[in-house]
Amino acid sequence: MLKICGLRKTQTYATTKFGNHCMKKLNNGPVRTCLFLGLLLLSLLILRALPPMTVGDYEVKLVDILSDLQTENESETPAAVAQHVAAIQNKQATKRDSCPEGMTCVEDYADSTGHGMAPFYEALSRRAELGRPVRVAYFGDSFIEGDILTADLRAMLQKRFGGCGVGFVDIASPFIKLRPTVHHKAEGWTDHNVLEKSGCDHSRLGITGRYAVSGEGATVNYRGVKDYERLDTFEVATLYLSSSSGGRVDVSVNGGSATPHYFSGTNRLETVRQEGHIGSVGYVVDSGATCFGVALEGHSGITLDNFSLRGSSGLPLAQIPESHLTQLAAERPYDLIVLQFGLNVADKKRKNYDGYVSQMKKVIARFKEIFPHTSILVVSIGDREDKVNGQLQTMPGVKTLLSYQQVMAAESGVAFWNLYQAMGGEGAMVRMAEAQPAEAGKDYTHINRRGGKRVAGILYRTLIHGYEQYEKQKGEYERE
Repeated sequence: MLKICGLRKTQTYATTKFGNHCMKKLNNGPVRTCLFLGLLLLSLLILRALPPMTVGDYEVKLVDILSDLQTENESETPAAVAQHVAAIQNKQATKRDSCPEGMTCVEDYADSTGHGMAPFYEALSRRAELGRPVRVAYFGDSFIEGDILTADLRAMLQKRFGGCGVGFVDIASPFIKLRPTVHHKAEGWTDHNVLEKSGCDHSRLGITGRYAVSGEGATVNYRGVKDYERLDTFEVATLYLSSSSGGRVDVSVNGGSATPHYFSGTNRLETVRQEGHIGSVGYVVDSGATCFGVALEGHSGITLDNFSLRGSSGLPLAQIPESHLTQLAAERPYDLIVLQFGLNVADKKRKNYDGYVSQMKKVIARFKEIFPHTSILVVSIGDREDKVNGQLQTMPGVKTLLSYQQVMAAESGVAFWNLYQAMGGEGAMVRMAEAQPAEAGKDYTHINRRGGKRVAGILYRTLIHGYEQYEKQKGEYERE
């Protein structure tokens, strides 16, 4: 039956008259306004209750209309985790050399599997004998997007240890123009990534969490840049791809005539390698090939690959096929894998990260198994600001997550670096954002290139200190 103001039309004349009165009230402007505001408030409260989410490559920042009214301390670390962290720190303090004043040193929790910092330091020590560059794979989220931080860290490492080239670069992505460390143009590709809600075939994912499928006449071109040292030219360009049907790749170097190369179509990882004094390289790929990226590097020295994925918590790394990682490890071995995540995990209300840590431990265990002679370094979440009692300060949950990450690294037998502390601790992001000139954005979450250079310098000095300590201890051992 038809209802008016919640009453049936077949009710008495009195109630019907009352219903008509309600309808007249609803036509009144102030009443409609109040109704609209009530619905809006209800919608915002529903949004507040939703968990964080991502859409494609984009992080959706949800609404919390009550954030300024919260007074409780949500950053309190659960007692068991706090006690575990204290025990870990005390144990480390007794077995490591003193850390220079003002430096946040790497905490090395290497176990019997040997995935602390020693393999990386040893590779640096023996770099002249390797017959390849020392390689660093730096995984992260939007904090390092566009080669922020990693560009300057790469430049510092290459200045000290030699090497050239920007390292591994995607075939195609929406963020090509955000990266100033390489000129990159791609046409005719369909790009996919692990965070897509649909359309991504996870069995084809590459190490970047992406893959690109070539269309008819697909092309991709890379050219060095002069804005960063040692990135204008490179000595080796390697295309990584796979295919089920075989095909042809035409490669042109420095604008010269194209040279054909053929791939077999075995669905296994294949490479197309060019060597020389290369300032630019271009590829034309037959339709239907799955391409993962191109590595631009030197014959020796050091190279650093930026594997940033906006919106990632680190857990999507578990979706990369083990077969691809195994084949890549044989073709492109790494000496150091860095895992820097947290921006898409920390929450102002959340106090327990057991579920996240449990899954992330599986990611670390997988890398340990596939890369048995590789150092693994967990870099903690950095500072991130939020309004607490109406004032900008470190987001409740950042320090809690940081503690969980340290325990995760210790229990996984890998190394750990406290980025939050290295940045300056409480309120560091506010100070960086309000510096003149600014070192971070006004979202109080992401550093800019100037801030990236400063943080890169801090990490570089930390790594060099660790390397020099390693060399010193190795020398003392050899003299015994």
